[in-house]
Amino acid sequence: MPKKKLSDDDALALVLSGLKGEIPISDLCRKYGVSTATYYKLRDQFIAGGVQGLQNNGKTDQVKALELRIKELEQALGRKTLEVEVLKKTEDFFSRKLRK
Repeated sequence: MPKKKLSDDDALALVLSGLKGEIPISDLCRKYGVSTATYYKLRDQFIAGGVQGLQNNGKTDQVKALELRIKELEQALGRKTLEVEVLKKTEDFFSRKLRK
């Protein structure tokens, strides 16, 4: 079955409907276009973290903030690495000019 990204609201509705037990899980999965494995993964996330467990793929706000900070630092490191390379090439260029 092709992967489908459920919104947080749809994931919550799916899990709550499954926990009620009124509709078979296979029918719910078909209705929402997900596999039963996806349902059980979402159910386990919900049980582990409540409603917040389904938001942001089970990641807390703190984890999301830390991931964003890591991304920012990686970008800064990339810029600084590029600056160092440019400075090295500039230094090589001028050192060759001075030797002539």
